[in-house]
Amino acid sequence: MKQSVRYCLIFFGLCFVLVLFAITAIVISYPRYEAMTFPDGKKFAFTICDDTDRSTVENVKPVYDLLQEFNMRTTRAIWVYPTNDSTNWANWGETLSDSLYRMFVLDLRDKGFEIASHGIRGGVSHREEILAGMDYFKDVIGYYPRIHINHSLNPDNIYWGRNKIELKPLRALYDLVMDRKLFAGHVPESEFFWADFVQKHIKYMVNFSFHEINIAAVNPLVPYHDPDKPFVKYWFHTSDGRAVNEFNDLLSPENLDQLENEGGVCIVYTHFGFNFVENGVCDSTFTERIKDLASRDGWFVPASEILDYMIKHGQGGGDLSFTQRVYLEFRWLYEKLIYGST
Repeated sequence: MKQSVRYCLIFFGLCFVLVLFAITAIVISYPRYEAMTFPDGKKFAFTICDDTDRSTVENVKPVYDLLQEFNMRTTRAIWVYPTNDSTNWANWGETLSDSLYRMFVLDLRDKGFEIASHGIRGGVSHREEILAGMDYFKDVIGYYPRIHINHSLNPDNIYWGRNKIELKPLRALYDLVMDRKLFAGHVPESEFFWADFVQKHIKYMVNFSFHEINIAAVNPLVPYHDPDKPFVKYWFHTSDGRAVNEFNDLLSPENLDQLENEGGVCIVYTHFGFNFVENGVCDSTFTERIKDLASRDGWFVPASEILDYMIKHGQGGGDLSFTQRVYLEFRWLYEKLIYGST
């Protein structure tokens, strides 16, 4: 038994080394990002995708008041229904079923913030309930979401977990060290299948998140279509600022200088429900970061508006190449193992 485990570890170790050599060769020749031009001569583009986990009106409204004060319009992902699995703390949070929260979300919409989907709930939902929930989303918000973000351990997640990775050596490494829970939102024979709705109504989905302020420096093709994941029109990757400390580190003055100097694009993935507000007041460092950001000549609009612009101006919209896939998947898995990235 011990010998078989040893051989298994050797095999995966060799796979890892081979992939590392491949990545080294790719990085040397990888196409570098060229600065974009943005509307009104803005020097860079910036927005936020706020994941609704653990969010309430009380713990996120001060953040949106601050963003509104500095004329920043961002993207807010929401749930429709309450959780049916409160054992997972990530499922906690208010939803469109809560009247005060619904009023808050509609106010954000009316102020120009984008309302996106985080699924119909945190927990287990089957196809019929998902489709009904998306219709309710449209009835309340006035449109189907243009962006969907998978949630945590929801079995209806689309191309999630090990399915985020197509390269077999990297998927084998993922299976070896990560949770092998299966997700079936993209599997037609599954009771959780709803990817046909996504294909018809939702334009963008979040895939990988990186420790990088300029997402176009990771892969200049933003957004992109992945032919191996046909139910999704376009994928985009994000900058990892998943909680208040990570967000503040990401938006350091040095990183913002880099974003501005590179003429880059930053779409931060975060959770404003994760300690951005205490006793009704925004974290002081976060407030300073937003003030610094607002003082710079950036284009601050919701995520789908930036992604539409990048497609229109030829920066994104194409098919993901093999070289780009290898780089994205390897870098994401590396950061996942080292930092626990999303």
